[in-house]
Amino acid sequence: MKKIILTLICALWAVPALCADPAIEFMDKLAKEIIEEGILSAKTTTEREAFFSEKFTTNLDLKNISQMVLGIYWKKASDQEKNDFIKAFTDLTTKTWTDRFGLYQGQDIVFQGTRNAPQKNQIYVDSKINDNPPIEVIWRLRQKDGSYKIVDIVVEDVSMVMSYRNEYTAFLQQHQGSIQALIDELNTKAKNFKYSETKK
Repeated sequence: MKKIILTLICALWAVPALCADPAIEFMDKLAKEIIEEGILSAKTTTEREAFFSEKFTTNLDLKNISQMVLGIYWKKASDQEKNDFIKAFTDLTTKTWTDRFGLYQGQDIVFQGTRNAPQKNQIYVDSKINDNPPIEVIWRLRQKDGSYKIVDIVVEDVSMVMSYRNEYTAFLQQHQGSIQALIDELNTKAKNFKYSETKK
């Protein structure tokens, strides 16, 4: 499921801004940077990975996302484990997304508007990929001090955060709730990660 979500996300970034809504402007600016710098300009996988690492660190609320994907286990983790998990999760996610962006084929997206999310200071950005058939995507953004960060992406009613949470909860249940075991697993996957695409 995670692979499907990440593959679909690759299609989301080639899109003109349709209005002056600040949340949509945020997404459009990030989209242009992803396409122009991360996909078209980067000459090597190393360059792309460094680019996406910076963009994800800057534009995703990684602490909030990490807390959500760990669920009840976040409260049980020590401060060191929390920091180590965020780093391991970010490293593996960066490599995975860098690889999936290699599947980008220029699909267009239409932003359909924004609406308030139930969570305080959060907003949904509704969008649709012009594919066959069309794919509905909802971005959940957190607003703070006049800026936005991505906290979740929902593709055809499937939440990226919940997909990670289900995967990690199952792992933790099989390993006596050991956060360190999960951190080690993510670090091992990141270390042994094999890219399926190589930018020439």
